[in-house]
Amino acid sequence: MKKSTRQWSATPDSRLYSRGEFLRGLSLSVAGSVLIGPLLRKLHAEVEGHVQPARFLFVLEGNGCPPNQIHPTHLNLQPMGKRERTVEERFGAGDLPRALQPVSKHVDRMLILQGISGRIAGAGHSTYYGALGCYNTRDAKHIPGPTVDCALGIRGPGLFENIVLGISQRTNLDITFNCSASAAETPVATILNPQVAYKRMFAAIGDRKGLAVQSHLLDYVKDDIRAVRRRLGSVEKEKLDRYLSAYEQIGQRHSAIAGLDPDVRHRIKPMTEKYLSGNPVDRLECHFEMATNALVTGLTNVATIASGVGHQDFSIVFDKLGVGMEKHAIGHALYNNESVALDASQKIRAFHFEQIARTLEKLQNIPEGSGTMLDNTVIVYLSDNANEHHTSCLEWPYVMLGGNPRLKLGGRCITYADFDNKGHRTINAIHNTLLHAAGHPVNDFGFRVPGLDYGVQEGPLSEVLA
Repeated sequence: MKKSTRQWSATPDSRLYSRGEFLRGLSLSVAGSVLIGPLLRKLHAEVEGHVQPARFLFVLEGNGCPPNQIHPTHLNLQPMGKRERTVEERFGAGDLPRALQPVSKHVDRMLILQGISGRIAGAGHSTYYGALGCYNTRDAKHIPGPTVDCALGIRGPGLFENIVLGISQRTNLDITFNCSASAAETPVATILNPQVAYKRMFAAIGDRKGLAVQSHLLDYVKDDIRAVRRRLGSVEKEKLDRYLSAYEQIGQRHSAIAGLDPDVRHRIKPMTEKYLSGNPVDRLECHFEMATNALVTGLTNVATIASGVGHQDFSIVFDKLGVGMEKHAIGHALYNNESVALDASQKIRAFHFEQIARTLEKLQNIPEGSGTMLDNTVIVYLSDNANEHHTSCLEWPYVMLGGNPRLKLGGRCITYADFDNKGHRTINAIHNTLLHAAGHPVNDFGFRVPGLDYGVQEGPLSEVLA
């Protein structure tokens, strides 16, 4: 069908109404077309449990994670320099430290990794994209390649390849760029404002009238891009093509979202008053809720939550938790083992795991295949700054929760040998492992430390990959 031109209607109101009615019919046609139809059928199959996609939720907390705050209390954590070999130990619900107690019901789905290094990511107040990318960003001035959340999202996309949500001390911002990238020098926006995130992901669901107006506007934008493109050189055309592609993807995505099955739509909660709050506690709760809903409904199979990631964004005050210190001050005070900082940091970390627990519970209550959605979803918790406030990334604590048929989780703590000893591994190997778990056997993700044995940095973790 040939698209209408701008001479098509007389007044703005009649144009929008008539064009909207036309596009509503068109959107139904598109939804059943070769382009959108397979995507909708795939989404419906996932929700009904006929297919089990690998899902991932990355929870990235700013300002470092001291290893002892996620280490089982009955296990002795050897300090760096005394780890002669890699050790695997078991723990139960009663052995969890304060920060992990909110997820004690899921101890049989938990894996704690200690002693893995990430020196390639550099040092300072934040590694920014380096935590998920395995490279040095030079304080976010340079992005050498994609991050693992985007790599997973590209290989197993829903309607969104991945979504990134977060909180910052800069509450006046709607978005920032701090932890995720789809390619070299191509950062992905972290949405800070829950209202913006909600509207981007869920506002079009079931709203065919709204879809028609949006599609109408997008058509005109795409017409303008095509008209301008004809007058540009080859380099400019290539750049403009990226915008055209993005607008086309927006239109396709909105068509698919609006046509979601009612069984999918009812799982998405409406926006509440909490979404209007500027408080970081409220915002983080909203972001976890949206990330969980996006995974549940199949809008995406990969989500990232960035809690104060980056030097400009981590000095948050969690006053609603009864914490009066901002996180920058907490990081400094932890070097002196000040009791007020120890209490504050553990309280904040426990709050993050309370949100993770809610996600685990929701996924566990949704049937999928012969089990539940939790059997095919892995939550990965880490800090953007490895083990401490002023990091050198000498050791990088990780917590994994959930399920994946290719991963061995289940109440285990693995402490890897020191950097110079046999058995040591780097964060590259963790990301390789996650890609293997998603069915994409990548063995060389990220950048490697020069001079360090490649075997330490390549391939998956044999102790973790089933």
